[in-house]
Amino acid sequence: MNIQTYKVEKYKDCPVYFRSFSTHFEYLTVIKGELYTAHIRVKPTIINRLLYWLKIEKTLYSQRQQRLIIAQVRKMAEATIDFILKGNV
Repeated sequence: MNIQTYKVEKYKDCPVYFRSFSTHFEYLTVIKGELYTAHIRVKPTIINRLLYWLKIEKTLYSQRQQRLIIAQVRKMAEATIDFILKGNV
């Protein structure tokens, strides 16, 4: 299995790591010394699968699709960080 790692970002002084493998996209973040993570599964379109299978594309998702998926995962990470830092856990 190939794991792709994206640029590390910070949100409210917490590092946020993004990565994908197969059809799963996840974030990992450290908040107050504790590790938090979540993931989503995004099924590629039939066209994407065909282009990948024919080796026309290197990945199952276009660059635009990857940016949109990571943006959604980023929102998930930000919500987790906000929730934890407000003392709700």
